[in-house]
Amino acid sequence: MSEKKRVLVVDDDRNERLETVLVLERTGFMIVEACDGLDALSKMRLQHFDAVVTDFHMPHLNGLDLLAQSRLSWPDTPVIILSKAQWDMSDIAIAKGAFAWIRKSSSSGVLVSMLATAVGKGVERDFTHEIQRVGA
Repeated sequence: MSEKKRVLVVDDDRNERLETVLVLERTGFMIVEACDGLDALSKMRLQHFDAVVTDFHMPHLNGLDLLAQSRLSWPDTPVIILSKAQWDMSDIAIAKGAFAWIRKSSSSGVLVSMLATAVGKGVERDFTHEIQRVGA
């Protein structure tokens, strides 16, 4: 990645959030943190993010609710949902527009790979929009 991609990491558990942040910063992403879904939405209103990585289970606004809210204002921003849950809600999350659903027990490489793919899709989308804009 030549230009650092800005990623919003959302988790109410400070230790879990910090662990995710450290992994993503080491792999070259620029990270902004949010402590819950409401905090995430307020930060999304103030700045652009290339992707959002959010915990599923949080107070006030869970990961699926954050996904639904973000789709209204930022439909092109990929959202990856992380969960410790034993049940798999990936089908529901994907149907609602999540880029991916990843168990927190998965290796950090899975998250990094999915996130790199997600922001790569964003780069392709931006390029396509620019081509359409200039009429090339």
